[in-house]
Amino acid sequence: METQLKVPKRGWQQELAKEAGCTAQTVILALHHGAAGKKADRVRRMYAEKYVKN
Repeated sequence: METQLKVPKRGWQQELAKEAGCTAQTVILALHHGAAGKKADRVRRMYAEKYVKN
């Protein structure tokens, strides 16, 4: 089974940050640089729910 990604619209990092209750910088660090921690885990989980289809 392939995983499909939805293409996020412009401003997705700020939108995800607002929903996750963190900053856009936290979103960038979590998704692009693999940061660890509670907020980063929440960001990755929310990203997967919103933009990754199984």
